[in-house]
Amino acid sequence: MDNPSLRDIAKEANVSVGTVSNVLNNPARVSTDMRKRVRDAIDALGFVPESLKGLSNKDSKLIGLVIPLSNNPFYEEYSQGLEDAVGLAGYRILIGYSREDESIELQIISSMADANFRAIIVNPVGSKVNRFEKFIGNDIRTAFVSQTAELEDQCSVSIDQVTGGYLGIEFLHSLGHKKILWLSGPKKHHQSNERFVGITQAATEFGIELSTMISPSLDFLSGEHMAPLILEAGPLPDAIFCGNDTTALGVMNYFYKQGIKIPEEVSILGYDNVSYAESALIPLSTVSQTPFHLGFTMGSQLVEELIGGPGHLHQNVVIKPQIIERASTARRG
Repeated sequence: MDNPSLRDIAKEANVSVGTVSNVLNNPARVSTDMRKRVRDAIDALGFVPESLKGLSNKDSKLIGLVIPLSNNPFYEEYSQGLEDAVGLAGYRILIGYSREDESIELQIISSMADANFRAIIVNPVGSKVNRFEKFIGNDIRTAFVSQTAELEDQCSVSIDQVTGGYLGIEFLHSLGHKKILWLSGPKKHHQSNERFVGITQAATEFGIELSTMISPSLDFLSGEHMAPLILEAGPLPDAIFCGNDTTALGVMNYFYKQGIKIPEEVSILGYDNVSYAESALIPLSTVSQTPFHLGFTMGSQLVEELIGGPGHLHQNVVIKPQIIERASTARRG
């Protein structure tokens, strides 16, 4: 069908036209469940906001970056790498934060497109990137980060998250750890879900007694809040593999205040290799995905696309993680 109207979307989602308008223009006013219903209807009908049609942005030097969170050092370092790469070609980055909400994410992307941004780079909330296809064809280049699902018409940079999860368990096993807790990110955090595939593969292969806890978010305070729950669950595992470095440092901070010795009583392994993991009170072992390098790679290939014209060949770059061993992990026995 032709581009559907707001009324069509409202009918599909069984909501009012005003609700659809709020989801598109002011999503914070709408409940999470309602936003999801409207988002599903927009995706099903292939809606494109009128403001996105016929845009001419070839002279724009603005590149939009949409990331889930503002208080995460991984995204800070990733953004710095991206800014450095595109800055070499005279482009500038403006950042929007989706707050891990797909409706807010769409509203930010739509606003950036409406403002004639030359390109938009997205670290999507979910794993389904085909919902962004509606923006392609308006001369708005889109690129994706941390996706294993690839689209042929866009560049992407991804981390092999399955291998990262596997490497973490393999490393802890090599230190003699037999009981390992995986402290995961939220259920909707698709990177954590991908890592868990590798984690379970390695646990089965090496005979690891694996347990799992889910953190409501991947930040320092969540690590501190999860730490007492880990203690309440019973005897400490041999090692805790955390969903990212920030959460790991939060767990370590709480344990330190409780007099729990790291790594003597429990090894702690993070994921990301943010810059201050090495300078922590107890330097953190981690699965490195080098966020600055990730951002610089993404920015460099996007610039190549913008200046390369129709002959540009899209790249789907996959970065392999590696173990960085520091003082927070030690051999058992």
